[in-house]
Amino acid sequence: MSRVSELLKLPGTVASGLFSRKGILTEFEGPFSSPDAELAARLCAANTITMEMQGRLLTNLAGTPGWDSCYGWAMWGPEMAIITVGDSMCAIRPESASFNQMIRAMRDAANIV
Repeated sequence: MSRVSELLKLPGTVASGLFSRKGILTEFEGPFSSPDAELAARLCAANTITMEMQGRLLTNLAGTPGWDSCYGWAMWGPEMAIITVGDSMCAIRPESASFNQMIRAMRDAANIV
């Protein structure tokens, strides 16, 4: 079973996908239209690259290491949240999901220690 299919089984998960650093959707399962899923992949790639840059800047500003280890990010909206870890993204319903469980499962699936 694919990583996307496994993540989709987690409580509260609405959609799951994989994206490249260039914002190309490589795999997706969920109710979003193809254009919306592709837009989500571009959004996730752009935000991931931005968060990595912010981490490097904070490392320089703080003068201490540790900020530049960006595994992913999350954004919580009124009805749905987006979580990314590595090259994976999940859209979840926050009231039905555990962020800790989701992030742990996404890290395990991507082999990120």
